[in-house]
Formats: sequence, C-alpha cells, structure tokens
Amino acid sequence: MKSSATHEQLHTLRKVMDKIEPVNDDDFNLLIPFIKREKFKRGQVIVHEGTINRYVYFIIKGCVRSHGIEEGREVNLKFYFEENVFADFNSLKNETASAFSFVALESVEVLCISKTDVLPLVLHSDGMTLFSFRFFEQLFIEEELHSNSFKLLTPEQRYHYLEENEPHYLQRIPLTYLASYLGTSRETLNRIRRSK
Repeated sequence: MKSSATHEQLHTLRKVMDKIEPVNDDDFNLLIPFIKREKFKRGQVIVHEGTINRYVYFIIKGCVRSHGIEEGREVNLKFYFEENVFADFNSLKNETASAFSFVALESVEVLCISKTDVLPLVLHSDGMTLFSFRFFEQLFIEEELHSNSFKLLTPEQRYHYLEENEPHYLQRIPLTYLASYLGTSRETLNRIRRSK
C-alpha cells in the first residue's frame, strides 16, 4: 500500500516531526503507507461535534477552526494553519463523541492517519513511543499557555499579543470568528482595532 501524499508533503511532515523528536527512517517509513491525503472545501466540516474523531490531521495548506456550542452560541476555540496538527484528542483516545467541530476556514489540504493504523506502530517502536510522549508534552504546554492567556489577559491584550506574535491570525481570520476567539464582541474588537 502506498500513501497518496506526495514526496514533498511527506518531507514537510517529517521535518515537523523531527523538530518535536527526531524519528528514524525505519519508523517514519512504517507510517508512510497509512498516511492519506484529503482535501476539504471552504466551510466543509472535517470533524462533526457529536461524532468520534478517528484521525489525526496535519495541515499542508489552509486554515481550520475549531468551535463548540455554549448556551446556544458558537464559540471559536482555536485556529490551525500550515504545519499544525489537529484532532479532538480526548475523542480520539477514548472513542467518545467530540465536544466540538473542526471546519475548513479556507480550502484545506491535509495529511491524516487513523488511530487504528498508527497505534500498533507506536506501541511496538520505542522511537515512536518517545515521539508520541514529546508530541503530547508540547501540546500540553501550548494548551496551558493558551488557557493562561485567556485567564490573565484582557481581550484587548490578547488582540495586541496576536498582532505582535501571530499576525497571520489578523490577516486570515474573519472578524466575527476572531472576536469570538478573543472572548469579545465584533463591535468591541472593531473599537480595539480603531484605537491604535
């Protein structure tokens, strides 16, 4: 079985994996046959809230937003861009319904691999076990930093943080979604932007 991913796409995936924890050729080559390439149109739901998330996704091109419903209102939780990995990892691990949806904000191309395919490789390779540990360690730290920023910073401070550190958020995310993500209204966000 051969992956539908191109050589260049696999090279990009390998480069990102090696930044987390170097993976040897044998381990990476075991993954390749199970890696699928998928494309999603703008607005297409990749993972539906209430369904089981069975794949881990790596973005080659495009932007994905995750959102949930709180008191009947859509709340944007996170945005993912090129070379980001996304999944509802709680749903993936426990095979329970996903608490939120992942939607293509732009035309999106991803590489994906199912838990069913990757788990035996992780369990039988010390290198892949170590990579998985490092990956989830990094994910935990990133989520903690993100969570703390929402507890400690005002929406205005969060906006200015994005402006200085993640300007692509402001360039690629529509204002309504960005306001929801920052925990404020679109009107307030417009005032913040005009106050510069």
